[in-house]
Amino acid sequence: MKKVSFRTKMMLAFAALIIVSLGGMWLLFRILIDDFSFQRLVKEIEVCYSELDDIMEGKDNVERAQREDIAVRIGQQYMVFLYRSQPQVSYSTNADSWYLEPILRYTGYSKKNTVTKLVTTDNYTVYKNVDDTTKIMSIDLYGTLSNGFTVLIRASYMQMESDNRYITDRLLLVGTVVLLVSILIAALISRTVTKPIRQMSEVAERMASLDFEARCPERRSDEIGVLAGSLNRLSGQLQATIGELKNANSELQRDLDYRTELDGMRSDFIANVSHELKTPIALIQGYAEGLAENISDDAESREFYCSVISDEAAKMNRMVQKLLTLNQLEFGGNQVEYSRFDIVSLIHGVLSSTEVLRSQKEITLHWHETDPVYVWADEYMIEEVVTNYVSNAINHASKSKEIAVSLSEADDAVRVSVYNTGATIPEEDLDKIWTKFYKVDKARSREYGGSGIGLSIVKAVMDRHHRRFGVENHENGVEFWFELEPAGEERRNETHDSDH
Repeated sequence: MKKVSFRTKMMLAFAALIIVSLGGMWLLFRILIDDFSFQRLVKEIEVCYSELDDIMEGKDNVERAQREDIAVRIGQQYMVFLYRSQPQVSYSTNADSWYLEPILRYTGYSKKNTVTKLVTTDNYTVYKNVDDTTKIMSIDLYGTLSNGFTVLIRASYMQMESDNRYITDRLLLVGTVVLLVSILIAALISRTVTKPIRQMSEVAERMASLDFEARCPERRSDEIGVLAGSLNRLSGQLQATIGELKNANSELQRDLDYRTELDGMRSDFIANVSHELKTPIALIQGYAEGLAENISDDAESREFYCSVISDEAAKMNRMVQKLLTLNQLEFGGNQVEYSRFDIVSLIHGVLSSTEVLRSQKEITLHWHETDPVYVWADEYMIEEVVTNYVSNAINHASKSKEIAVSLSEADDAVRVSVYNTGATIPEEDLDKIWTKFYKVDKARSREYGGSGIGLSIVKAVMDRHHRRFGVENHENGVEFWFELEPAGEERRNETHDSDH
């Protein structure tokens, strides 16, 4: 079987598309135009009635001004008749008595012609009027205006049909001309047969520059299609080979980076832990030696020494527990177990557990408990976040000694905010407070036993949840916040499955 050339295929395809498009458009237009025009004429005669009703509103006769207004606003395409009381004629666009026969027919005194009701309202009725002898059709509207005048409006359908035939004939003529011109253009376009060859040449150049994403867009059964397919397969094979080499190199680089990062983290961890433990160990050692050497004989001093040793040991224990928690979060020891729970109830529980500490420090709490608000998250981890935020606020509240816990809802997030009055955080430290062992005010942190790990745990938890968190300075204090995914009644977001 002889193969059809690319140029011939293109020209035939263009010609077929144009013929089908123009022929279908003309046929559809020929079928629908009469019905569309008829419906439009009915709407227009109703609009004519509305115009007459506006012009004659409140008028008891048709004066010259109204006649001129009718002529301007309605035009000459309608025959209009108005009368106040039969047979007193008030206005007519035609001098003859054309309106007498329809008046008799629509009032029930004549049965001549075929009449069909099209639209019926409280004020008027629209009829299709077909002369039984001449088969000439018109659209008549017969009714009453708001000022009491009787109105009869007639629109001829014969002229509209003639116009429709004229338009469809001209459309066929124009379509034929467009078809001939389009076929000529298609023949000219088909001469650009070298275009796909140029495209393949460009693809080959990109492949020579190691750009293997390049592909030939042509998919044909002729010689050009075979060549394009060969180039695409060659590019794909080279891309796969280079990709495997890049992946192997990337994995090797990641292993090296991970080892370097791990060594750095291990060194920083040892240095930070050593620094944090140095002070409490020194205090414990000093007071223990004092007890052993009986530096003070009175019971009150010995009780004070023991109290200091116990407090420092408790601080060391809390720091070790937080370090273990942080280590599990950072290195994947704790998997995020998503569940649907009430964040309001969780906040209430944390605030209740800190009530004694707040009373001791004379701190005022602002918290308006609302109806349950459900979220998707790991409840245990989020409780750790809220606890750290609230403890941090209690330890840093000063001036008026107030903390405020608030909750706000949006379409894509539920935000929890914890605010405390007091000194603001220096701007240069805002990004550093989430780092392990970092303390803005080291003296104050030492005073309440802060280790600089709590906010690091917050960061690790929120990173595992892939949700936003942060801190903002205000005029009289600091606000810490975090966001969670709201939970509807039906189901949770399936994207969480990838975190398990």
